[in-house]
Amino acid sequence: MRSAWRRNSGAETAFIHAVETLKEIGRVMSRWSEGCGNLDQFRVSARPHAQGALIGGESPSAPRRLSRSTVVTGLLGSLALSPLAWAQGTATRRRVPRLPAAAPPHYGKAPGAGDPIRVIGIGESSVSGVGLCRGDETVTAVTARALARHTGRPATWRACGLSGATVRDALRRLVPSIAPGPADLMIVAFGVNDATSYRSPSAFVDDLTELVIAARERVGSAAVVIGGVAPLTAFPALPWPLRSILGWRSTALQAAADRLPDRLPRVVVERFSAPLSADLFAPDGFHPNSRAHSIWGEKIAALALPLVA
Repeated sequence: MRSAWRRNSGAETAFIHAVETLKEIGRVMSRWSEGCGNLDQFRVSARPHAQGALIGGESPSAPRRLSRSTVVTGLLGSLALSPLAWAQGTATRRRVPRLPAAAPPHYGKAPGAGDPIRVIGIGESSVSGVGLCRGDETVTAVTARALARHTGRPATWRACGLSGATVRDALRRLVPSIAPGPADLMIVAFGVNDATSYRSPSAFVDDLTELVIAARERVGSAAVVIGGVAPLTAFPALPWPLRSILGWRSTALQAAADRLPDRLPRVVVERFSAPLSADLFAPDGFHPNSRAHSIWGEKIAALALPLVA
């Protein structure tokens, strides 16, 4: 009886320590989000690079960038609490329903006059359309239609997604399967699976760099929009404290992705502001629904317009 009490007491102490760690790191992370509650949920930011492909730079109202100390604090917290994240993650995977990818079409065309704007989407389940009924509801299709509407030109699109993929997975299994053919705009959307698999920020940005280079070898020197890393703190399917732990990981991956325009030409990086509202998620509480894809595609089109118009 005494040994059982000791075991329970030790477990209780560990839990209290985990909660206190979460609270302390949460206080550090919350400094970044103070005052950001009224920002658009799909705000984007971009920095001009040496070749001048971006226009105007970052607006004063763009989400503030995280300090290095804030990112490091979150990463250390996620590592310290990784056993708890693993346990909750295992239970969550069993509980959350598995939704299929969207039904065809996975390519299409928006009408217009003149030379077409050729759009390709490469990414994880969001590009596959998990949580949607049809492929023409996905962010790739919405972006193409928005570009056609803004420019008056036709726009073609094709979506190449791999559900559950990290960027490294996509390099091995997805990019080699992309049919060669020129594109004017490439949407690259990863991050959720890299966050849940604890991919390091430096490895993540290295993988993104390698993927863009490899994909451009198949589609030409397309302009690239790197989709924002979704803030996992807002995912309804994730229980607390798992959503906070994974939220710190996604924040760190976003900070790493922000450096990509310094490495590659004609690349811009989107940023999500936090939190996302629950009405933007599919019934599984994990994947974006049709409304979210509509908002997301319009924002990416606005960001890409100076690069392809």
